[in-house]
Amino acid sequence: MANLYLTLQGKGGVGKSYVTAAFAQWAMDRGQAVACIDTDTLNPTLAQYRGLNALHVKLSHEHVLDPRALDALMDAITNAPDDGWVIVDVGSNGYETLLAYALDNDWFAILADLGHRVTINTVIAGGADAEETLAGVARLIGVTAASSAPVLVWLNEHLGPLTVGDRPVLESAVLVDAGVRILGTVVLPARTPATFGRDVEAMLRARQTFGEAIAAAQLMPRHRLARVRDDIYRQLDAIGLLDVAETAAA
Repeated sequence: MANLYLTLQGKGGVGKSYVTAAFAQWAMDRGQAVACIDTDTLNPTLAQYRGLNALHVKLSHEHVLDPRALDALMDAITNAPDDGWVIVDVGSNGYETLLAYALDNDWFAILADLGHRVTINTVIAGGADAEETLAGVARLIGVTAASSAPVLVWLNEHLGPLTVGDRPVLESAVLVDAGVRILGTVVLPARTPATFGRDVEAMLRARQTFGEAIAAAQLMPRHRLARVRDDIYRQLDAIGLLDVAETAAA
């Protein structure tokens, strides 16, 4: 039985690829057999990370949906080794396409019948994007309700405060009402732009993993990048995903 993690958020430019790459690195560093898939036709960021060796599955050709590409994606997922982790970065340009395909073809039900565990990664960004990304998460939770797939919410504070109106995103009805479907949250806190911000930006621009960037950096950038990585890893460890996967495999 494979563990499938889909990164889904219809809003572009909010850190989906960063989240997916960080999540994949954490799983690898925790000893999991990980296969990464990038479905972004226009900007396949994840596929550009040499350290992740991601398979690029183009969902469209010359702006026309290729249904066979979606079938190929399904095959790549279902052919994953038992207990392997398949981590899929769904670009905003393919979000509606993949979601419609999944619902129309009973994708989640088929995967469950085959014994695969599906978890959704999604992002809520702060600042001007908070309201739109929160609404996107609300819609995502609604349209996947029949699947009962758990949702791991990443809160990206890099773009501004995580509030809608005067209310913290974590207190929103969207997340509160979702109840047990919310597997946990990972906060990407705002950090000093001139130091931490520049270090992370340089790493992302070079399409480096944390390990690659830390190995190549000078003393202080190396220290700061390690702090960022360790903070993400600590939060993921606390959610207990490894325990969930082991229990499901037993």
